[in-house]
Amino acid sequence: MFSAGIDLVEIGRIRRSMKNPRFCNRVLGRSESAQLALRGFPVQSVAASFCAKEAFSKAVGTGFSGFGPKDVELIRRPSGRPSLLLSGGALRLAGGARFSVSVSHTEQYACAVVMGENGAPALPETDGLQILRSMLKPRPSESNKGDYGRLLCICGSEGMAGAAVMSAGAALRCGAGIVEVALPRSIYPIVAVRLPEAVFTLTDAGPDGTLPEAGFTALKAALSRASACLIGCGLGKSAAAHRAVSLVLKESKVPVVLDADGINIAAEHIDGLNTARGPLILTPHPGEMARLLKTTPADVQAHRELYARGFAAEHGVILVLKGAGTLVASPDGKLYKNTTGNPGMARGGSGDVLAGMVAAFAAQGFDPYQAACGAVYLHGAAGDRCAARLSQSAMLPTDLIAALPELFLEIGR
Repeated sequence: MFSAGIDLVEIGRIRRSMKNPRFCNRVLGRSESAQLALRGFPVQSVAASFCAKEAFSKAVGTGFSGFGPKDVELIRRPSGRPSLLLSGGALRLAGGARFSVSVSHTEQYACAVVMGENGAPALPETDGLQILRSMLKPRPSESNKGDYGRLLCICGSEGMAGAAVMSAGAALRCGAGIVEVALPRSIYPIVAVRLPEAVFTLTDAGPDGTLPEAGFTALKAALSRASACLIGCGLGKSAAAHRAVSLVLKESKVPVVLDADGINIAAEHIDGLNTARGPLILTPHPGEMARLLKTTPADVQAHRELYARGFAAEHGVILVLKGAGTLVASPDGKLYKNTTGNPGMARGGSGDVLAGMVAAFAAQGFDPYQAACGAVYLHGAAGDRCAARLSQSAMLPTDLIAALPELFLEIGR
């Protein structure tokens, strides 16, 4: 359902009002005032801000009842696109709806149109969004796929083809230039038909479940081409999987995202994390974290921040402890607590999507800690968007991937 509001104001009226210094202080919010101050408070822009507030009041159908003018701020994103920043009573009245704004002016009049779409929550202004904006810059016109990284995904096994589809699919949607998927020949047709944009390395296990030398050599060659590696989603715990994890931990000089069975295998020989040659990002849920720490999921949940910080510092890794309020801890003590996401994401496959997103950002050369924080925020925001449209009960992990394009558009990338 859509709602709309429009307002037109005579610029001369605003010019007269601005002669009273209290006018701007009473009408303009902190962020929009700071932006306008950089331009000397041009009267046309102040008039546009005033119109946007009036247009919002009409879009929600309340007039200025229940919120004040400062609760609706007209700001400019880094891309130059106008946007509404809601707070206080205006945010409560929005009720989860997403609002867009368009403004214009002539020498005599300023005009604003505000459109509201119910059920599509706006991106919350948190540290996670700021990290994303700082990472994701506009792409130069002279770009090619090599400029945006080559991600190797060692994911999937018989019976777990979906994990490869979701992790690599999320990576493709998060901007990786090339996504190479290494998986068994037996599931290649399933995955390839879902991911025509990916390239593939096939690694057949031997009759005894081990990884033959030909497959080992192929993996090693693929790893040498990669700018980041994701290993573990749906990998299983076969002898071939163990050898693949050992290869990546010992040989990779580029960032490695270790997820799911990759974590479970590493937990059997935890000291192997300390010998990794490149940056490591681990993305455990509480059960996997309990295996890493040789404790119980309940104990992990009771000490989430303590254990996340401690493990990251002890092993020199980025630790993403999933769950309500996902935590990202760095070896140097930084800790990010995410605020996006909802219980509808609590189902098999959501973690595969997140792992692919983190790995895609790492492959593009972003700082590993920022890559993890930005992906966690965006993953939760996609979950909130899906819950608003599809319900927490019916949303699926693949819906998270489908929601990513519109979120990138809103961020301006």
